[in-house]
Amino acid sequence: TARVFDGRLYVYPSHDIRHPHDKSNTWFCMADYHVFSSENLTDWTDHGMILSQENVEWVNSKSYSMWAPDCVEKDGTYYFYFPAIGEGRRGYNVGVATSKNPAGPFTPMAKPIEGVMGIDPCVLIDKDGESYIYWSGRGISMARLGRDMVSLASEPQQVQGLPDGFKEGPFAFERNGKYYLT
Repeated sequence: TARVFDGRLYVYPSHDIRHPHDKSNTWFCMADYHVFSSENLTDWTDHGMILSQENVEWVNSKSYSMWAPDCVEKDGTYYFYFPAIGEGRRGYNVGVATSKNPAGPFTPMAKPIEGVMGIDPCVLIDKDGESYIYWSGRGISMARLGRDMVSLASEPQQVQGLPDGFKEGPFAFERNGKYYLT
């Protein structure tokens, strides 16, 4: 995800690495996140690793499953949302790490968001201050976030009316009074 904070563009990507234990593994292998920023879209700063599967208590540290993340700011705190496979859990969960700086360091929560099972989280903070999280996995789902930004304030529901086919990487935003889901 790319986000603008204080006049800089910050990019929060996932990245593939070679599987350290299984060289034949051709599946996505992602163990951590970096953040990059730029003031001019030409010169970039790598702020280094901001989160690793080894420093998130609930993540299976051998899963290499840290896929597409998102980051938003609310009330001076940066919330970094990321999918991963949890220790002793089935499927993907979405966790949250927080920071006072968009480049980190980020501190992960001890547990993933209860009720969110899937990948590629995206958070929309609406003009009225309400926040909504979207994610993919068996379609695209969404729910309203609690004021704490780390719990759900509504039951998850599937987004209806989308074209047939596999969906991933949802991105919701508002522009000029119109809401978009890409």
